Amino acid sequence: MNAMKTSLIALALGIASGIAGAADYVVVRSTDASIAKGTVLAAGARVALAAGATLTLVSPGGEVVTVKGAAGGAQVPGVAGPGDSAASAALAAIVTRPPPRRSFGAMRGGEECPAADSLQTMEQILAASRQKGCGSVAQAALEAYVDKARGAPGAAAPAVKP
Repeated sequence: MNAMKTSLIALALGIASGIAGAADYVVVRSTDASIAKGTVLAAGARVALAAGATLTLVSPGGEVVTVKGAAGGAQVPGVAGPGDSAASAALAAIVTRPPPRRSFGAMRGGEECPAADSLQTMEQILAASRQKGCGSVAQAALEAYVDKARGAPGAAAPAVKP
């Protein structure tokens, strides 16, 4: 019985490490109403994306890709390197954050948020999202990051950490 228990534990740990090592993408833009912004998709997964619809995806490492739906859906690209589920969750939280409310007065007791245009890497954007009260700054920086990566007019390409 002990050998069986040990085997089951080893199997569970092997599955968990495989899941933790999978690189994920977060949906930051979607023209398909059935796939919400903030959805986390595993690299290599098949997605039921409507023909002609598009998804813009970002990996925690900063890779920005757009996939287009066809009759059979779309394939999420694979990513070289390990995934980071905590970073994927933080990225999804940035994307799904509600619009900022208007507030009056100064923030007290917290760190000052960096300017959105100073956040040029995914690492900087994720760090800003962890600062209290800086979620809307991280959200604006992520939008600018995606625009730059997609070649928006007048935007320079974002810095991607190798």
